[in-house]
Amino acid sequence: MRLVGNGPWSMRLVYFCYFFGSASYITFAVLYWRSIHLSGAQIGLIASIGPLAGLAMQPAWGFLSDRYRLRTRLLGAGLLTSALVAPALLLSHRFVLIVLLVVALAIALSPIIPLADATTLEWVQRHGGTYGGIRVFGSLAFVVGSLVAGPLLGGGRIALVFPFFGGALALAFLAALAAPRQETPGHARHVEGMGSLLRQRRLLLFLVLAGIGFGTAASYNTFFALYMHDVGAGTGIIGIAAAMASSSELPVMAFSGRLIARLGVKRLLMIGLGAGAARWLWYGLVHDYRLALIAQVFHGLSFAASYVAGITYMDLHVPSHLRSTGQTLFYASTFGIGTIAGANLFGSLLSTLGIHGIYILAGALATVSVAGIGVFVPGGQEPSHEEGLADAGLSRGAS
Repeated sequence: MRLVGNGPWSMRLVYFCYFFGSASYITFAVLYWRSIHLSGAQIGLIASIGPLAGLAMQPAWGFLSDRYRLRTRLLGAGLLTSALVAPALLLSHRFVLIVLLVVALAIALSPIIPLADATTLEWVQRHGGTYGGIRVFGSLAFVVGSLVAGPLLGGGRIALVFPFFGGALALAFLAALAAPRQETPGHARHVEGMGSLLRQRRLLLFLVLAGIGFGTAASYNTFFALYMHDVGAGTGIIGIAAAMASSSELPVMAFSGRLIARLGVKRLLMIGLGAGAARWLWYGLVHDYRLALIAQVFHGLSFAASYVAGITYMDLHVPSHLRSTGQTLFYASTFGIGTIAGANLFGSLLSTLGIHGIYILAGALATVSVAGIGVFVPGGQEPSHEEGLADAGLSRGAS
């Protein structure tokens, strides 16, 4: 029999193991790609595969989860498959084979975080607590993983990034076996419900503007290790930089509920994206890694605040029986379309603008996103789930 108390701890372990491994893959894979002589455009293409897979596959994962109540099974399947595929990236240095393997890995990874978030949000709504209080374990894991991976992958051992990631995913799969089951009943009219959400102009505008803002983070997630290397940092320092960034997430995640209560979702989102704009501009202006490290302490605002605000906005504005769909739509717009556009834009301009130039451009685009949200996305009192249903033209009892 599944104990109620297992829910939050199983999800904390899922987040911890997943992000422990992600610390190596997200931060250091780009150094491996450059070590096998891939170009900036090729690296940008590889970086866009994950978001493209998410864009293509996440609506399907949302449909299967919400219609057939397969959330926990899909979460486990994604973790297990990606754990097996990740180490296989060591098999070839040929670009075509690398792309095929990265596509397979991206498809397997694409449902993991949206479904984990949907599971956590449902648990919190029904049993109490805060999303940030559970998700903070992922931020903590990224700190630990960065500190471990930095020294481990130095000295010509950069290829270990893939088995390191695969092993952590395998542990996350074991933790997911105890994840809480989906409690919200499935609904047959899922596709009609998704269409109603996308016809809601306020929600669609939010997704577009958030996609622009979150897309600028591709300059960091894809090219930060190259940037730090070019300004004089080794892998150990790069690992410390990643750990500093994730450490700054901890208080933001832990107190996200209070921040939202005090500031509101829209204001917290604007603060987060605004901090990102300032951070990218700082990277564009400094040429010493010691100065670049200063901006890492603002990662908690630029990522954690905007991320929590973004998924909370979606959760407030979609029906409960479309919770997985809402999260996959948010991911498709931000970590999908936005990141694809950002990774390819910055990768294609890397040789023209240089590493500092792409950060200046990222800062400008993030500023546009903040201004757009400030002007065009309504603020004021955040709706409850029931009020969000009226906006979407749906009811909680719709089938």
